This record gives sequence, C-alpha cells and structure tokens, in this order.
Amino acid sequence: MNRQTPDYIIDPDGEVIIVLRDADSPFAQALEDTLTGMTPPAPGHYTQSPAEVIEPPQTNSENQRTSPELAPIEDPAAEEQIDEPLVKNCFYIQVSAKHLMFSSPMFKSMLTGGWKESVNFLQKSSVEITAEGWGIEEFLIVLRALHGKYYHIPRKLTLEMLAKVAVIADYYECKEALYVMTDVWTNNLEEKFPTRYSRNSMLWVWVSWFFQLPSPFKETTSTVMSCSENSINSWGLPIPDKVIGLMNQSREEAINNVLSILHETREALLGGSRGCRFECRAIMYGALTIQMQSSDLLSQKSAAPFPNLNYKYLRRKVLSFKSPTWPDLCSRYGGYDHTCLDSSFGSLFANLKECIEGLDLNSLDFS
Repeated sequence: MNRQTPDYIIDPDGEVIIVLRDADSPFAQALEDTLTGMTPPAPGHYTQSPAEVIEPPQTNSENQRTSPELAPIEDPAAEEQIDEPLVKNCFYIQVSAKHLMFSSPMFKSMLTGGWKESVNFLQKSSVEITAEGWGIEEFLIVLRALHGKYYHIPRKLTLEMLAKVAVIADYYECKEALYVMTDVWTNNLEEKFPTRYSRNSMLWVWVSWFFQLPSPFKETTSTVMSCSENSINSWGLPIPDKVIGLMNQSREEAINNVLSILHETREALLGGSRGCRFECRAIMYGALTIQMQSSDLLSQKSAAPFPNLNYKYLRRKVLSFKSPTWPDLCSRYGGYDHTCLDSSFGSLFANLKECIEGLDLNSLDFS
C-alpha cells in the first residue's frame, strides 16, 4: 500500500496521518500472566517516530457516507475506506489537526509542544504521527468523537469494547468528547454484573470509574473485594493505584476481622467471658477449636495479603460450623437441649456481613 494512502479518512482535508501500529495488542491481562512469562503490554500509546513530513493524501474531496437506511451506527467504516485485507496490524488514518488539538491535550502537545512532529507540523502544516497497540475499531470510535461524527459511532458497545474506548480516551485526555455517548453506551450494556472476581469484574470497575457510575462501581468493587483470593491488581487497566489500594485494604481488613473474631471468641470461651457455665464453655471451646483446626484456621500464621483466601468463602465456612447440642442438666424439667446465646455458632458469628461493602465513588477524593 502506498504510504500516503489512508485506510480511513475521518477528515478528507485533514493535515495529519495517524499511523496505528501493532493494532489489537493484548488487552487487560491478569498479573498471573506476567508470572508465566506472558507480560501484558502497556496500553496503546503514542510513540515518537522520526519526523517525516508528508504531503496531504490524494483523495476525492467528498467523504463517502452511508445512507440512514443502511443503519450506519452498526457500520464501523462509514468514512471512505480503501479495500484491504482485514487481517492487518498497521493502519493509516487521515484526521484534522484542529479537531485533535481542540479536544485532546495529548494530541495538542504532540502537534504544538516542541516535539519533532510538532516542529514539522508547524513548518509544513502536515505530519505523520504514530500510535501503538490500540484496536482499530475502538480507536476509530474515539477519533470520530473528536471530530464530532457521532452519526458514525455505534450506539451499543460490549463491555470489552467500552473498556477499550475508555482506555484510549483516558490516555488522550479526551473524556469530554465522549460525554454525548456515555449514557447511551452504559444504558445499552447487556453484560450483567459478575458475581465473582474475574476479568469482566475488573472491566466493570474500570468502566464505572472512568464514566463515574456510582452504583455499578459500588457493586463491582464489592464483588472484587469479597471474592478475590489474592491481592487485587489492575489487569493492566489505568485504574488509579489508590483505588486498587483501597480495595486491597478493605479486603484484607475484612478477612482479618473474621479471623480475629474466631480467635477472640475462642479465647473468650477459654477465659470464661463467654459461655454461661463450665459445661457450656468447655463444649463450645472444643467444638470451635476442632472446626477451626479442620478448616486450617487455627494457626495464627495467616497474615495479609491472605493468599488463597477470599472473604465470601471464609464467611460461608465459619457459618457452616456445626453447633454442638447437649442436654440442659440444670433444667428442672430435663430432656431439653441447652440454648443459651453462646451455645450456637450461628448467634456467635451472626454479625458477619454477607459481603464487603463496595467503595463509594462519590466519597473518593484523590485531589
């Protein structure tokens, strides 16, 4: 392909060619992948390429458009496009410098901030800049939004695609350009909130953080903290470190609280501050000790970050402890089981919350 011939024309009079290299690089990979040698690449980004001035591409002055009858919102290539094989990882996109600079401080810095590319642009009024790693579909969505071409932007995105769009907009600092579409996209999401810690749950955390969605953010952070078996990581998403830190802190505090309650209850039964009489204390102490031992919870060695342990499993395990039964020998009528408040694990551990409370988006202040 001729180097000056764009694959996509966002603005036929555009002075800038963005060269997207290594398109569709792996996205949102778990930390565990890095431990097995699969290092997740950094999100797509701008790279300084040799400043090479190019002449504006020779194309028709009119941009091809799709008629309304052909449902343009489902067509990712509504602008003029040169027919090429779809399997490729390098794309040339013609765009307007004015639109890029108006909506994106990052693009403005590229084109006017003293870099080689910006010097060439200011001297020759046309330039080629490079981006890496972004998926072509989501990159086009952001570029079309920067040019105000909302007609060509799909109204429904998958969670995966929305997360990718958000990462690009975060990098180029152009969130405001997506404001018109935010409610449309989030209201049309079909993926349900995950009920366990997974890649999708972290995509939800990222999307709800970036688009400032308090309810999804609270629910998904609760799921992540309650169900993660190890330290929570960002999966390569640009979730602020303070958010990840707060989630890990809340998870560790919740697990530590359950373990502390177990050991404090056991010590209270041994010391006599729990249990109504000797028989009650002895029986409950023995039953609790046996079940803590069989569940690997008796040792005090467990410490943050509590690897291979999640809050929901721990709570469920504790509440499944079998409470012993024995006849109330002090009853004047006899034949009745002993039923004081300390004779049931269900009552001893009744205050354990079902899940860790999610983070309140509105109360987070990282300024």
